[in-house]
Amino acid sequence: MPTTAVIAGTGETSFQDLPQYSDVGICVLAATAAVADAGLTMKDIDGLLVQPPFFASPRYHILVSEALGIYTKTWCDSTSMGGASPGAQLQLAKWAVESGLCQNVLLVAGEKLRTVEMGGSEIMSESGAHNMDYEFPYGATVPSYYGLVAQRYLHEYGLEEDALHPIAVTARKHAALNPAALKRDPITLEDVANSPMITTPLRRLECSLVNDGGAAYVVTRKGASAHPSREVAMLGIGVAESYYHVGHLVEGDGRGHDLVRTVADVSGRRAFEQAGVTVEDLDVAEIYDSFTITAAVQIEDLGITGRGEVGAFVREGNMDLGGKLPMNTHGGLLSCAHPGACGGMTHMIEGVRQIRGEAGERQVPDCELALVTSASAVTSNFSATILAGAN
Repeated sequence: MPTTAVIAGTGETSFQDLPQYSDVGICVLAATAAVADAGLTMKDIDGLLVQPPFFASPRYHILVSEALGIYTKTWCDSTSMGGASPGAQLQLAKWAVESGLCQNVLLVAGEKLRTVEMGGSEIMSESGAHNMDYEFPYGATVPSYYGLVAQRYLHEYGLEEDALHPIAVTARKHAALNPAALKRDPITLEDVANSPMITTPLRRLECSLVNDGGAAYVVTRKGASAHPSREVAMLGIGVAESYYHVGHLVEGDGRGHDLVRTVADVSGRRAFEQAGVTVEDLDVAEIYDSFTITAAVQIEDLGITGRGEVGAFVREGNMDLGGKLPMNTHGGLLSCAHPGACGGMTHMIEGVRQIRGEAGERQVPDCELALVTSASAVTSNFSATILAGAN
C-alpha cells in the first residue's frame, strides 16, 4: 500500500513580544509543541525543514537541529521563499515521507520581527527582498511595493481607494473570536478609511502586524501518530513562481500574468486538480494577507471571485463566518499576528484546526475542505494547499 503523508501535529508560540528568547529559542518552543501534539518525541524526527529569519546563517537548520537535540537525520535543510515557504516546504515534506526518505518531518520557523533592532520592512529591503541596484536605492520599502500593486489594481478595475477595506474588517471580526490574536477590538470600514496612510493607497489597517513568534508542524505517515483521528491529509499542493522584482513583474509572460494577475492561478489549479475538488467544494479559505491587496489578487486568481470584484464580495459578508466561504478565521496576518518567517504557517495551522474541529468560537460547522495559501516577494511566489480529514 502506498505511503500517505499527513499533518499530525502543530504548535505555536505566543505572538506577544519575546525579547527573552533568541530566534532559535522561539523555534524550539514551537517545535516542541508540534511534536508533542503529534504524540511523538524529538528522537522520532528524522527530517527537518526550517524557514530561517532574514540575515540568518546559511546553515541555520543545523543550529535549530542542535538546539532541538535531533542528532540523526536523513534530511535537514532551510528554504528561502519568504512568505511562500510554508506551502513549498509542505510539498517537500510530503514527498520525503511518501518516498520513504524520512519517517517524520518537522517544519519550523520562528523570528523576533518586532523586538529586533531594525523593523521588518527595513530588514527585508536591505537583505535584497527587491532589486538592490535599481529599486532599493530610491527608498523603496516592502510596504511601498505593495502600495504600487494596489495602485495598479485600483486603476485596472476603476475602483475607489476604499475598495479593499472590507478585507481588513473581516479579518478583525474573526480575530475577535481568537484568544491568541493580537488585535481583537472591532473595526469598521470608516476606521480603516481614517487610519493613517502608510503607502498610497494602503492605510495602516490594511497592513499586516509586525511581531515575534514561532510556528511548527509535523508531517508523518498516515496512522503513525499517537492520534490518528486528528491527522489531516494534504489532498493537493501547488507551487508557482514568477519573476522576483516588481520592475520585471509588470512585463508578465504573455499568457495573462502580470503585476495584478499572478501565477497564484497556476498553484491553485495544480492543488485543485490533485485534490479533485473545485472552489465551490471549499468550506474555509486561509489566504495569505500581508496586505489587503495580497489577499485580493489571490482570491481573484484562484477563481473565488471575478476580476475587480473581491471588495464587493467581501463587503457583502461572503467571507465572514456563516458566509459563502469564510476567510482567515484566525484573523490572518492583518489582525492575528505576522511573526515574520512563520507568518504563513499560522494560516496552515488554522486550516488544520478547522479540519480537526478545534477552532472554538470561530469553528466553521462541518468543515471538511480547507484551502490554505502562502505568498511572497509582493506578487511573485505562491502556494496553495487543500486540506481534509485523513480518515
